[in-house]
Amino acid sequence: MSTLSTILAVILAVAFLGAGITKLTRRQQMVDNFKRWGYADAVLMATGGVECLAAVLILAGIALPALAIAGGLLIIFVMVGALLTHQRAKDELAMWVAPLALLALDVGLLVSMLPDG
Repeated sequence: MSTLSTILAVILAVAFLGAGITKLTRRQQMVDNFKRWGYADAVLMATGGVECLAAVLILAGIALPALAIAGGLLIIFVMVGALLTHQRAKDELAMWVAPLALLALDVGLLVSMLPDG
């Protein structure tokens, strides 16, 4: 894994571990948002679990790149879901910034891992 890939992996892992933990520990703001969006508590917990799993895979991917790719694909899935949720809820633009930025960083990680050629 290149230096750029490693830096992006660490940034994404920290961000997604933090986001996942806030969901798994049922931080009140997260609970309120998921209720406002019409999602069951199980969706909150599943999302937090997937985010933590993605973070672990990306960190492990520093040693074994295939794991980072799997984690990166999970992040794409979660961020597309987040963006669709914000669109459906007609959330203000400020709510879109984090998922868009994380999606861009994730795409950057995956592109940086493409073989040279």
